[in-house]
Amino acid sequence: MPKQVLTGTLEEQCEFLYNLAAEKMAQGNYTGAVHVLKEIVKYKPDFRDAAALLAEAKARKSEQTFLLLMAAAGSVIAVAIGGAVGVPNDLIFLVILLVGALIGYGIGNFVQSFRQRRIAS
Repeated sequence: MPKQVLTGTLEEQCEFLYNLAAEKMAQGNYTGAVHVLKEIVKYKPDFRDAAALLAEAKARKSEQTFLLLMAAAGSVIAVAIGGAVGVPNDLIFLVILLVGALIGYGIGNFVQSFRQRRIAS
């Protein structure tokens, strides 16, 4: 998607970008929201709650990345175990990979909920 040239006052541009960031966050696109919010904070640091929203987007992006890494680690471990056991079939390896990803994702969620409880108390 080509870059869009914004027109209007700085306030209008920030308003447009803020709405875009809120939309991206609602979609779970925290990387995009971080990028957009950085632009707002760069040119108008006191615009609404952009700085706080940027911090939230960064935290959620970090959580998302952690869960993806945990799912990938679960897959790798499960496939390694399958290889060590001598699984005879690629379809079974695929099932093992998916189960490993789900287990890794579940462990990641458990760890995050533990962290959040610890922070809240």
